[in-house]
Amino acid sequence: MKGIIQKASLVGCTAVLALAVAGCSSGSETEGQSDAAGAPGQTESAQGSAGQREEAKNEVVVVESGWSVDDQGYVHYGIVLENEGDMAAMFPAVKITGKDADGNVVSSDEQILMGLKPGQRVAWAGQAGTGTAPATVEFGVNVSESSWQKAEAAEDAFEISGTTAQESGFGTVNFVGEITSLLEDEDLGMVAVSVLLRDGSGAIVGGYSGFVNNLAAGSTTSFDVLGYGVPAYETFEVFAQSWT
Repeated sequence: MKGIIQKASLVGCTAVLALAVAGCSSGSETEGQSDAAGAPGQTESAQGSAGQREEAKNEVVVVESGWSVDDQGYVHYGIVLENEGDMAAMFPAVKITGKDADGNVVSSDEQILMGLKPGQRVAWAGQAGTGTAPATVEFGVNVSESSWQKAEAAEDAFEISGTTAQESGFGTVNFVGEITSLLEDEDLGMVAVSVLLRDGSGAIVGGYSGFVNNLAAGSTTSFDVLGYGVPAYETFEVFAQSWT
C-alpha cells in the first residue's frame, strides 16, 4: 500500500549500553509496565474513530506503538497510524495517557497531526508525561466527523537516505540523513521527520521528531533530529510527512 511516508533502511546502533525492554501494539489494547525510570514498557493502545460511524471504512487506527521512560520520568514514544478509510482524515488527534499501577491517570497529552490520505500510514514520535513515570501508557486517535474530506489515495512523496546516528558525548544522539521530495510540482514549506527506535525484537522503544523547512519540489536536503534520554535500541527508522 502506498503512503506519503517513505521508510529509511534500518540502521543498527549499539552506542546506548543500558538494557531495555519495550512493547508495542497492533491495534488492540495490551497491558504493560515500566519497572523503573529509563526502562521501556509495553503499550496499551486504544483505537479511535471519527465519531459513531455506522460504517468502519472511515477510520484512523494505531497499528503500532511503543515507549520508554527516561531518568526524569518523561515518556519517549513512537506510533504508526493508518487511515483505513476512503476519505482523507484531517487533523487527527493522538491522545497519550499515562497511568500508574492502580490505573490512575498520571499524565495526559495530545498531539494534532496534519492529515492522512486514504490508505496512508504515518509515523510520529515525541515526548509526553509530567515527570511521574507511568506504569502503562495508552495511545488513542480520534478524528472529528467534520474533518473527513474527499481525496485521492496517497502516493510516495519522500525518499530518505544516508541515515546515521551521531553520539554527541553529552547523552544525546543526533539522527541525521537526507530527504528527497518526490513531488514534481509542489514546494513544501515544512516537512516533519520522525525517528522510531526499535529493540532487537523489532518492538518500538521510543522516538523523536524534527522538522525540515522549505523543501522544494524534486530537491534534496539534510535533516537532523535530536534524541535525548535515548533508551537502549538496536535499529531505527526514519519517516517523513508533509507538515503544511
